[in-house]
Amino acid sequence: MPQFKKRKPLAICSVCGAFTGEHRDLNHRCRRSHQGRRCWGTFKSNLGLVWEECLGCHAIGRVGSEICVECSGWGWRLLG
Repeated sequence: MPQFKKRKPLAICSVCGAFTGEHRDLNHRCRRSHQGRRCWGTFKSNLGLVWEECLGCHAIGRVGSEICVECSGWGWRLLG
């Protein structure tokens, strides 16, 4: 089965740093939970941020049959 490289995340939460790849999440509140409370950050466009292909999975998001632990399955790492 061929494995394809993933696209870079589209947005990042302004508070917790969570990534999203969904257009509908842009400028909307983050859905992550911290200590039983919902994050109060919003997803902002990542234009201008520098992304690097994950060295562990080469932007595929998986190593063998397991989710890559270096990038949490995103295939990309945020530099800076």
